[in-house]
Amino acid sequence: MIRQVKMSEALVSVEHIILSMKGHLPKQLFVIAGPSGVGKNTIIKRLLANHPDLACRIRTYTTREPRDDEVSGEQYFFVSYDEFRRLAEEGKLLEADTAREGHNVYGNKDLYSMPADALGSTDPEKHLVIAEVDIYGTRLLRTLYPDCVTIFITAPPAMLLERLRGREGERMSREEMARRIDTAREQVRAAKEYDYIVFNATQGDVAEVVAAIEAIIYAARMRVRLGADLEAVIPAGAFDAILAKS
Repeated sequence: MIRQVKMSEALVSVEHIILSMKGHLPKQLFVIAGPSGVGKNTIIKRLLANHPDLACRIRTYTTREPRDDEVSGEQYFFVSYDEFRRLAEEGKLLEADTAREGHNVYGNKDLYSMPADALGSTDPEKHLVIAEVDIYGTRLLRTLYPDCVTIFITAPPAMLLERLRGREGERMSREEMARRIDTAREQVRAAKEYDYIVFNATQGDVAEVVAAIEAIIYAARMRVRLGADLEAVIPAGAFDAILAKS
């Protein structure tokens, strides 16, 4: 059983050093990807609920229609095709511009794009940023933010196929299901590119996989990075003073 890491109880020591040096914590990007049906959005919602003062997500623009349980501005900004193109032409989208239409994730004419300033678009008061993307979004974000942490969520093969089949009668035609299966196959093939692979092996209960991702985030917060200069926060002459007293 994976122990829950209570990240919000106290700042990690490395972050204390960065705060004392810079006065603020730079944003850390955690990229989450995986095949359709493995519970990515449910997992991210739980992470955000567990750490409301620390974590936020990058919201993606899309031309698709919202599902019954979706609210514009939470996970996606739902816009018309014309609005999407206007934003692209104004340079406000990362994956679309005057030359690029946008990212057609599932091959069904629905377009997606993160904001042009992916990190800058997030809550300035929160420094742990989560992005839910596909493998192409992961590659793009890794190019832009080389220090990002990439996490691939999947399920045991038999369970993964069962989850994909379970969606067929809900909202998808057989053709769309075939496209999603092809996408899942491509994503699984690319899993070796990620820093971590986490298995969601339960139906409905995501507590263990959330705890595993929290452990990854906690470890990343302790990683030595820009601004973590331990020597600079030790008072000048402190070591010599100790020696003088010995």
